[in-house]
Amino acid sequence: MSVVRRISAAPVKVQRRVRDARSTRWDDHRAVVKAELVDAAIRAIEKFGDAVSMDDIAEEAGASKPKLYRHFGDRAGLYSAVAARLGSMMWESAQSTLLSGQEDSSVDELFRSAISAYVSLVDDHPAVVRFLMTKHMFQYSESGEGGPADQLRSAMEIISDEFARGLREVGGDESLVAVAVASILGAGLSATQWWIDQGRQNGMSRDLFAAHLRQTSWGIIDGAAATVGVRFHRDRPFGDPAFATRVDPV
Repeated sequence: MSVVRRISAAPVKVQRRVRDARSTRWDDHRAVVKAELVDAAIRAIEKFGDAVSMDDIAEEAGASKPKLYRHFGDRAGLYSAVAARLGSMMWESAQSTLLSGQEDSSVDELFRSAISAYVSLVDDHPAVVRFLMTKHMFQYSESGEGGPADQLRSAMEIISDEFARGLREVGGDESLVAVAVASILGAGLSATQWWIDQGRQNGMSRDLFAAHLRQTSWGIIDGAAATVGVRFHRDRPFGDPAFATRVDPV
C-alpha cells in the first residue's frame, strides 16, 4: 500500500496530524528561504544604497524576481521585511542593555549602555537605516512584526514606566511621560538621519554622537520633570527611593 493510501485510510485525527506536520515542515522551509532573501536584500542595500533595485536584490540572492514576489508579494512587502529585521535587531540590542541591566546600575549607566548599543547598530548598517528612512519605512513594518522605530518605542516604554512610577511616588503628574518619549524619539531619529547623511562623513565619531543623544535625551526628561516640580537623579538606580524628589515647579 502506498504512503498516500495508508494516510487516507488512517483515522481522521491521524490524517490531520500528518497534514499539520507537512504544513509545519513547509512553513519552516519558507521561513528559512524568506530569511535568506532578506539577508540578500540587506547586502544589496549596503552595496547600492537608495538606488538598489529588485534586479540587484535578486542577483545578490542568486534567485529570480518572481521568487522574490512569490515570498513577499511586492517590493513594499520585501522592504517591510527588511524593516522588521532591523526592528528585531533594535529590540535584541535593547534586551542586552535595558532588560539585562543590574538592579544597582544607575539610570545614566543604563542610558549610556542602551544608546551606545543603538548608535553602534546604526553605524554598522547606515545604508539600511538611511534606505528605510528614505522609503518612510523606518517608522513601521507592514508585516506587523514591528519596524525599527516601533521597537525603539517599545524599549523606551520599559524605562518610561519606571519614570512614571518615580513621578507617582512623589506625587508628580505623570501625563508628560508620553510626550517626553515622543520628543526623544523624534529628536533622536532626526539626529540619526543627520549623522548618517553628514556627521559620519565629516568625522563625528559614534562615541560623540552617542554622548549627544544621551545628553539631549536627559535634557528633555529633566525639562519635563521640572515642569511638574520633580527632579530625577540620574546617578541613582530606578529602585532607589531618592531617584525622584520634589522641587519647586518651573
